[in-house]
Amino acid sequence: MKIYAISDVTFDLIAKEIDSISDGAISCSFSYEEDIITKLLSIDPSELKEFDIIFIHSDQIFHSRPTEWQKQLCNALLRISAQLKDKKILVSNSLSNAFKTPPLKFSFGKAFDTASLYSSEIGLLLGQANLFIFDFQSILTSIGEKNFYNYATGHLYQMPYTSKAIKAMVETLANQFKWLVTEEKKVIVVDCDNTLWKGIIGEDGIKGIFCDKDAEGIMYYHFQEFLKVKKEEGFLLCICSKNNEKDVKEAFDVKNFVLKWEDFIIRKINWNDKAANIQEIATELNVGTDSFIFIDDNKFELDFVRNMLPKVTCIEFTDDYNNFISLNNRFEFKKKLVLKEDLEKTEQYIKQQQRSAEEQNYGNIDDFIKSLEIKMDIRLNDISDLERLSQMTGKTNQFNFNKEEYTSEMLEHFIDKGGKIYSLKVSDKFGDYGTVGLIMIKEGNRKELILENYLMSCRALGKKIEDGFLNYVVEDLMKNKLYISSVKFVKTVKNIPAEKFYNKIKNETNYFRTTATIL
Repeated sequence: MKIYAISDVTFDLIAKEIDSISDGAISCSFSYEEDIITKLLSIDPSELKEFDIIFIHSDQIFHSRPTEWQKQLCNALLRISAQLKDKKILVSNSLSNAFKTPPLKFSFGKAFDTASLYSSEIGLLLGQANLFIFDFQSILTSIGEKNFYNYATGHLYQMPYTSKAIKAMVETLANQFKWLVTEEKKVIVVDCDNTLWKGIIGEDGIKGIFCDKDAEGIMYYHFQEFLKVKKEEGFLLCICSKNNEKDVKEAFDVKNFVLKWEDFIIRKINWNDKAANIQEIATELNVGTDSFIFIDDNKFELDFVRNMLPKVTCIEFTDDYNNFISLNNRFEFKKKLVLKEDLEKTEQYIKQQQRSAEEQNYGNIDDFIKSLEIKMDIRLNDISDLERLSQMTGKTNQFNFNKEEYTSEMLEHFIDKGGKIYSLKVSDKFGDYGTVGLIMIKEGNRKELILENYLMSCRALGKKIEDGFLNYVVEDLMKNKLYISSVKFVKTVKNIPAEKFYNKIKNETNYFRTTATIL
């Protein structure tokens, strides 16, 4: 992973430390710029092709920049975000409502909040899909300004940070860089005893477990609040606990927990080993274990799952509040973008479970599919859906012909250049799947059509929807005597379902003018 840092403080020590703690996985180049705005306005995008992330850090506290300068920086950041649509841009948030200006000549000794004076610019920045925030302010607040800055050496060498500040910045930046280029987690699996509540229900009974606003239960109450927020952001919650299910269910019925029984999409409450239970959850949800976070208070259980399922992120839960704050700040729990479909994720999986249960009532798959009363809504170049389609290019793994990530701006540019983007929404008698499919068609050098990408959410697979979607697109093209003659297919570790589908249809002339060529 290659990072290009632009900063108005000397960044070489931080860059070297990031390289060191990542064991070379992160290579960080930096450019010190006294006049950072001029640098941003003069950047040539072609010079940054080799970099995965552009990091921009301007320390407003150290430099005491005036309000108008901060406005100009915001506008420069907006411009570079538009110029580098295919790059992830990380920006330090020293431009924030936490920043107070030094007292001015006629302020009568009163500092005042200046960020509100350019809140519209900040709002525009936060709305950019390819722009993310490095929370410099929270690190500064947690350490304290006196322990964060060394102003004497700072003004001599333009490196104002103490070793404590550098360590905190390096740790956070390394984790955030990694998060920006890896796929998001989807599933949070939690233990019950001494995790969702204090106490062991099998030994202490329901009256002996605590999760409330009193002293004994407050830590667990806040943890359940945290998980509730994660569910609302689109994470799927599951329980994996060595317990009697009847006891756990009764606890949820009797206690006034923040989380309810129904908040957990799957509950594995038995005496099987936890690695086997987590693997079963992954199979039932049809997602890889690398999408999982497992939280438990028991180190043995964590080590066992870590050894058996190394792709699962394992986190120890303790009732220490400092550890809880650290857990809150972990990037595994963050979403790069939260859309309407994410907010409905749990409900969608409940509907999927209902479909799976009904399938057992049918002797063959065709009768089951017919019973679902599937409806497909296919749209061409629907600008309103580009954010969701962009998200799918980053998150969809199993049915994805070409694992290339597109921002919504890149998709819009694809359309402007004459490309066709077909999007697919699906519903059936159980409910709405949301937007689940994408097919991208573009014209090649010799006017032939290229299937640039075909992807579909795993929740729509297995119902012949993928066949119906492609049939529609091919027929729509044929109306104008247009034919697909080549396909861009990139084999990955995870896209075996896409590969099987492609192998099934690649020689069918009703789809392609001739046998499709892989690009």
